[in-house]
Amino acid sequence: MSTRDRETRVSEKAIVESVAEIVEEVTGIPAGQVTPEKHLIEDLDIDSLALIEVAVAVGEKFKVELSDDELKELHTVGDVVERVRKATITA
Repeated sequence: MSTRDRETRVSEKAIVESVAEIVEEVTGIPAGQVTPEKHLIEDLDIDSLALIEVAVAVGEKFKVELSDDELKELHTVGDVVERVRKATITA
């Protein structure tokens, strides 16, 4: 495994942990239950207002703008992580 691969894995892990912490702060769902495969609405039962709050907090933390259209495409925690990862790579 190259150094870059390790850095990518570490940063993805850090993004997952940060997103999980944000979800916990906004919704009260324990961060340990917030994993990449979890569906935001179906599995975590996050309502639309809380989803917007999560998106705003994620955007502020990672300096990423999430448009309404992008927000509609984020179905899982992993989708959020991938969007942040892509934005931070191109930044």
